[in-house]
Amino acid sequence: MNMVLGEECLTDFIELIHELTGISIKKNRNSLIEGRLRKRIVNLNLTSYEGYFELVQSDKAEQLKFVDLVTTNETYFYRTPRIWEYIEKKFLPQWFINNPNTVFTAWSAASSSGEEAHTLGIICEAFKEKNPTFQYEIIGTDISNEMVDLCQRGEYSGRSIDSFKKNRPELFEKFMKKSSGESYKVTSPIKSRLKFLQHNLFHTFKHSHEFHLVLTRNVLIYFTSLDQERVISLIGPKMADTGVMIIGESESLTHINTSFESIEPLIYKKK
Repeated sequence: MNMVLGEECLTDFIELIHELTGISIKKNRNSLIEGRLRKRIVNLNLTSYEGYFELVQSDKAEQLKFVDLVTTNETYFYRTPRIWEYIEKKFLPQWFINNPNTVFTAWSAASSSGEEAHTLGIICEAFKEKNPTFQYEIIGTDISNEMVDLCQRGEYSGRSIDSFKKNRPELFEKFMKKSSGESYKVTSPIKSRLKFLQHNLFHTFKHSHEFHLVLTRNVLIYFTSLDQERVISLIGPKMADTGVMIIGESESLTHINTSFESIEPLIYKKK
């Protein structure tokens, strides 16, 4: 089938992606959109991108599938080691001293397939072993229902866990257990403290607790400056006054208007 994504239809898809997700995609990424949608169009026995666009507009269930197709999800355990070392050696010890008898709550705000939230779970469980009264709860959210399902299943293998296994073998051995084949899962005590939900960062997160740590790593790069401001403005009220937000290594808040200030590279607190 020789389908071509015309410029007008490409513009329609780009506008729809922004409307549904907040993500801004440039027109020169037409091959990305074509590649991700073509197989779905063929499976639905449709004959054109225009026909698929009409379906997505009219069918809420297909909209969810469409969001799964066009969002980028690539992550792995222990990504950016210095961030985890900051949490493990500096942030958690200080937080624990300042917040006795308080449950530590953290939000992985763009959790993708869940490696970030699971890594944080391992760091927290290792901290709890040394400080038995420490209690924690981790919420992971993603706009893609497909990713949320992967997070809940929590089975990982290959490249996803390779760097963690290499860099922190003692944590890997203690807190990752063989699941099936070459896949691994975190141990049950960690799993019981992880919860994953579908959430669009363009909307207010209706969660009752304030978060002491929020990870928004490697998601802001997909938004325009104005949309970044909108996302950050919705995250701020969900954080404790002494909470910390950590962004990705390719990101910065210096060029936008926010209620946050940098305390060290990639790490921010509320002003």
